This record gives sequence, structure tokens and C-alpha cells, in this order.
Amino acid sequence: MKHTIGKKLNGAELFSRFGILLIFVLVVLAASLASDRFLSPDNVVSVFTQCTVIGVLSCGMTMLIVSGNTDLSAGSGVALAGVVCALVVNATGSWLLSVLASLAVMLLTSAVQGVLVSYFSLVPFIVTLAGQLAFRGAAQVLSNGAPIIGVGPIARISSGKLFGIPWLIIITILAVLFTWLVMNYTSFGRYIYATGGNREAANAAGINVKLMILFAYLYMGACTALAGIMLAARTNSGQPTAAVAYEFDAIIACVLGGCGMAGGVGSVAASLIGALTIGVINNCMNLAGVSPYYQSIVKGVIIIAAVLLDKKTHDAVMKAS
Repeated sequence: MKHTIGKKLNGAELFSRFGILLIFVLVVLAASLASDRFLSPDNVVSVFTQCTVIGVLSCGMTMLIVSGNTDLSAGSGVALAGVVCALVVNATGSWLLSVLASLAVMLLTSAVQGVLVSYFSLVPFIVTLAGQLAFRGAAQVLSNGAPIIGVGPIARISSGKLFGIPWLIIITILAVLFTWLVMNYTSFGRYIYATGGNREAANAAGINVKLMILFAYLYMGACTALAGIMLAARTNSGQPTAAVAYEFDAIIACVLGGCGMAGGVGSVAASLIGALTIGVINNCMNLAGVSPYYQSIVKGVIIIAAVLLDKKTHDAVMKAS
């Protein structure tokens, strides 16, 4: 989130910036009270590992939302990237070619979406909803509707560790760190904030808004490819039916983390905490034996609550300023 130097923050601004930390602490406390298994070392590592795919998706989604856009095709894109990864590694035996193929496919599809949104001025919701259907269908076609078992050496990402920390967690932290650096310490990051904050003013300032939106979609595509490869490593397969509704988990994480759906405001670090919050809630419900159907209801309620909280906080900040 953009910094305010030399200005005293009011309550709404403080909550906008740091409220997710309070929410996360409260959720962890509630989960630990609800189940004595929650704080066990194995379960804690499991929670963090399960959040890695959503955490990586949240990197791209944060940039998109900050730019004033969104992506409803991310979950289907993860499935497509995983299928392409499994297909190529089984056909060639090369993990490098499989990674490059997954990245190329998702960059191409994201480029198409980005061009339609930025240069043809189509509504992101419609474009990415169409992408959601098309990518899922492409994954089904490429895999003949069945899982592609085995991803060769890529599976080691899931089981490998560095200094006792799983590679999946390390990759997620690196992705968040890279995104944070780009968004806070580069001209591109400043242009993304400007694009989402006020598109007309950004245009007047000489920023190529259309190109910024296209780049944001391309970055989302790269994050989707990485998330798909990571999920394929976790399951040791390319699953055409995997990652259903992952885009909504990523959006919830970003909104909980303080990303304003109107654009111009957001922090990838806070989005990661939002992803961990969702992961803790999911894990707590699983430990408590809550039906997946009820879990979907809970997620729906969280989306509405997060959007309402975002609106109330945004209105309070605007009123104070």
C-alpha cells in the first residue's frame, strides 16, 4: 500500500493498513480455541503449504486490482497451466521445457485478455468470465478429461526443503517479495497505482494506461503459470478439474488485505496475510468436520463482509481527507 509520509493516520486509515493483522490474529486465536490440533507443528506447516498457490495468485491479483481490474479466469488458468506442465514433461522429460510451455501458454492467454480489456475497452468481468470457461475447456480437451499422472522432477518442488522450509513456501515468499519491490520501488509500480487511482489523471500525466493494464494482465498470467506448476507439483499430476474457485480465494485474500476494488490501493504483503487468513479459516473448518457445502457459504459471507468493510473504510478515509 502506498505510504503517507509526515501525515498522522486516523483510525480508518490505520485499520485500512493494518486491520488485516488484527483479523489474522483473531482468526488464529479462534482456530486454536476451536481445535487443539490447529497449533501442532505439522498442521501449521500444512496450513502454510496449502496457502502457497493462493498466495502466488494473490501477487498477480493484487496488481490487477490495484490497476482497477480483476481476473475471474485464474482458477481455470491454474488448471490449464498444470495440464500443460504435465503433458510437456511426460512427452519430453524436460522440466525446463514444461515450465516454459506453461508460462508461454498463460502469457498468451493473459495477453489476449489484457488486449481486450485495455485496447478494446471490454469489461474485465465479462472478458475473464469467458476466459474462465475457455481455459477450463482447453484443459479438458488437452487431457481428454482425465488427470495426467506424473510431473517428473517438478514433483520435487512439493517434497523438497531448504533449511527445513518447504520449497513451496520459499517460492511463495520470493514471489511476494518480488511483487512488493516492483509495486513499491519501480516506476511501473507507481504507474499501476496511478492507473487504478485515477485513469484520466494518469493519462494526462503521460502514463500509457492501456499498456499498464496489459502488463498487469501479463503479470497475472505469469503468476497463474507459477501457481499451476506448484499445484501440479503438489498433486504430482495435471488435473483439468483442479483449482475450482481459486480466483475467488485470491480476490478474497486481496480484499481482506485492503485492496480497494475501485483500484489505486493495495499491498501484496497484506494480500498474503489475507490468503493465510483464508487458509486458517479453511483449515479450522476442515478440522471441525464442517461440510464443504457450508464452507462455500462461509466464503460467500466473507466476500460480502470484506467488500462492505472495504467500502466503509474507504468512505471513512475519504471523509477524513
